[in-house]
Amino acid sequence: MKLLLIGICLIFYVLPINAQNGKIDRIALNIPDSQTHTTNDIAAYIKGHFETDDEKIRAIYAWVTNNIKYDKDSIHRIILDEDQEQRVTYALKRRRGVCENFAAIFNDICQKSGIPSFYIEGYTKQNGSVDRTGHVWCAAFVDNAWALYDPTWDAGFLSGSNYVDQVGSNYFKIAPDDFISSHLPFDPMFQFLNYPVTYKEFYNGTIPILSTSRRTNNPKSYFNYKDSLSLYNRSDSLSRYVASLHRIANFDWPPSKIDTKLKRLKLEIELIYQDRDMDFYHSAIADYNKGIDLLNDFINYRNNQFQPVKKMNEVPKMFDMISKNIASANQKLREVNKSEATLTLNTGDIQQKLNDLVVYVKQQQNFYKNYLSSSK
Repeated sequence: MKLLLIGICLIFYVLPINAQNGKIDRIALNIPDSQTHTTNDIAAYIKGHFETDDEKIRAIYAWVTNNIKYDKDSIHRIILDEDQEQRVTYALKRRRGVCENFAAIFNDICQKSGIPSFYIEGYTKQNGSVDRTGHVWCAAFVDNAWALYDPTWDAGFLSGSNYVDQVGSNYFKIAPDDFISSHLPFDPMFQFLNYPVTYKEFYNGTIPILSTSRRTNNPKSYFNYKDSLSLYNRSDSLSRYVASLHRIANFDWPPSKIDTKLKRLKLEIELIYQDRDMDFYHSAIADYNKGIDLLNDFINYRNNQFQPVKKMNEVPKMFDMISKNIASANQKLREVNKSEATLTLNTGDIQQKLNDLVVYVKQQQNFYKNYLSSSK
């Protein structure tokens, strides 16, 4: 009798949850087609129809897994850079994509709905074997905890040479301890575990229980992922890439498994360095041109016999502004010259022009001082 009562209690406990999910799914799947062409519109609908993050993320997951279809032909159109907007736009337009498109759409809607989330790359395990190719999934912070989501696997995915068509919730809101048995991210921070699982443990299926004995036997394996996430969220793109590169390169990975990922990270870092160098370079040229314009204003004033007469402090201010522009340009060129980029800009020409400008400005200042002395 006691067992029967327990069973009945469990039934009544599960049914309301499923009923609630069903209600959320129905509302999510009834988004008008005109509001599904951008993630901004989808997020606006989600926020307008659901109050809690728990409801919102369920609705987002239901919409993505039911409206985006896995298309293995999209594998050949994978975007190799980090432009998530292209990944999202491409898949929303076709309503098809691969794992990176599913994850990008889910992640983008989550963030625009006010839910902290991440786009995560790594390896997966199916039928006891680690897949040779990488995969992409997501993490989101709901109910004061991080959980993992794989919309691709719940919408349909490629397993070996076979396409598996399914729509469900088997990989929805899974705890990190459970998710790690089938999904291993490149960056150990995205395991959301204080004792990250190594590739060897993942491959062999010997993931240890994170017990007190393990903490005692291997204290160096402790990883404060919460502090790392906090720093990550406060960092710019360059700092994020550099930190991720360091974590991955120094984790217990077979080199062959992370070679491509490390190359991509290094490329992203190189591009940021180059873009920053170019910004500094162009800004230095702009400062130089401002200095030239001010100097030309003085020369015109001089050629016009110093007429109309300016106030005593006006001309010194002009020279002061020229000097400030020269100093600003030189500082920016120093930033370019100490760049860590592999391909660096040649600053020699603009540096010579600045040096010549300094000499010429000094000559004009001396002329003006002599003029004032003689005019008195």
